[in-house]
Amino acid sequence: MDLKSNDKFMIGAAVFIVLLLVLSGLYYGFAYFGEEKEVTDDEPREEPEIDDRISPLTTQAVSLDIDRIRKKGIESQMRKIGTAWKNVPSYYFEGVLHDGVWTSHEINDWDTDYVGWQAFRKVDEELEKCTIDVTIFENQKKLFGSNSVEMDSFSIVYDFRTGRWTGDDTFNDSDGMGYYNGEDFEIWFDVHQSDADGDGIPFWTEVNMLNTDPDVDDRYKDPDNDGIPTAWEWKWGYDPMSFDNHTSLDPDNDGIPNSEEYQLRKYGANPFRQDIFVEVDFMEKAPGLFGKTHVFWEESQQMVIDKFSDQGITLHIDDGIMGGGGEYLDFHKEYIMQEGGIGSEYYKYHFADDRKGIFRYAVIVHSAGWAHPQDYKLAYDVLSVPCNAKFYRTVFFPPALTPRMQRIAMSCGFMHELGHTLSLRGDTNPGIDNTTQIRRGMQGIPILTQLQMQQDAIEYWKNYESCMNYNKFGSYVLGYSNGNNGKNDVDDWSMIDLTYFKQHEPDGVEGIIDELDEE
Repeated sequence: MDLKSNDKFMIGAAVFIVLLLVLSGLYYGFAYFGEEKEVTDDEPREEPEIDDRISPLTTQAVSLDIDRIRKKGIESQMRKIGTAWKNVPSYYFEGVLHDGVWTSHEINDWDTDYVGWQAFRKVDEELEKCTIDVTIFENQKKLFGSNSVEMDSFSIVYDFRTGRWTGDDTFNDSDGMGYYNGEDFEIWFDVHQSDADGDGIPFWTEVNMLNTDPDVDDRYKDPDNDGIPTAWEWKWGYDPMSFDNHTSLDPDNDGIPNSEEYQLRKYGANPFRQDIFVEVDFMEKAPGLFGKTHVFWEESQQMVIDKFSDQGITLHIDDGIMGGGGEYLDFHKEYIMQEGGIGSEYYKYHFADDRKGIFRYAVIVHSAGWAHPQDYKLAYDVLSVPCNAKFYRTVFFPPALTPRMQRIAMSCGFMHELGHTLSLRGDTNPGIDNTTQIRRGMQGIPILTQLQMQQDAIEYWKNYESCMNYNKFGSYVLGYSNGNNGKNDVDDWSMIDLTYFKQHEPDGVEGIIDELDEE
């Protein structure tokens, strides 16, 4: 081999070795860096940085909002003979916020409705939690003067990081946050803190959980485009950054989806406590010196509200307080038939379309007691309650001749018709609207046979203690039965379906037998 050939060989070998080294390096580089490195439990993990500041952008403070208070137990007062039913309760509440005491003015009403009071208290900077106590005192009259008696109280611990609280009321409890149902009072409330951007979402939550700007008001923003803004979703435990179908979500199964619960938030709508909303209109006063006023008395309303409250259901009655009900409709002396057109006219022109499917619609009329659809959609969402002298005199025993007794009778009638919109029907429970007990529809049957049939029916259903039972209804039984009263009793409450008013109407008509158009 000559020198020139030898040089070529050496050069080729060198190139081959270099190429081999490069390829080996690439192989091991991909092998090492191309695969995810396994992290063992012994190796430290990188944790996200937490900003534990509480209120760096504003002076730290807490506020307690009392939105509504309702005194319970009116029925026992209404059942007492005399004029004691006219006495309204007198009470006040005391709030203790981080050792600061706030006392309300005296309240003289069964229900404050949606008025709202607010107490504001500065606290130590960077305080993580504070205790809030609320106590209600009732002024009870004695022979000389009155005594202030503690009735109900609750205590919570507010967390400035999350804007939520624990204690006697807590986030995600069975009746929804911001509601306390005591022995004597119901209280709707909320707690807020000072917030630089005013969106109600605490600084700590914005920077550590939502990744939103604590200097920008996110209250009405909807980053996930699900129709419900950030603040409401955060308050009730939904992720504001993740789409939820709130038009169909109904966690409490009351027939009111989250999208509508949000719209009704200022009136105490709670997505985790069942709500019933009813708009009530009245009929103009009957003509003549002794013409009756067709209204849904406050005392009657409160008696019915109590019955639902005992079952964990909030009944909201809009007789004008929410801006929809309380309208006086033209007087009609004659019986308003279920399909006679007048009810449909009321429903079409006096009940707003945007309330249909959310509210039920009730009319206090001269003569008509039924629950029946009033448009082509056949929704079981309309009820009428009679209010005339003959109805009070002949249907009830003893006759409802006094204002006190008429108020009890009105509550029985309203709760009966409302029950039909809650799925309480005669085809599922023959004790409901059992006309044999009142000898209706017995034409052509000998009178003695009628009387025997009536007595047999009354005896059979004697333990069914429900206003849905005609015989008990006429005896001023208020409320639905619980099924614990003996043989043939039925548990109405277990059969109730709050979504029923949105369903199509089945065959037949439900309601009070009332053909009394004479007075």
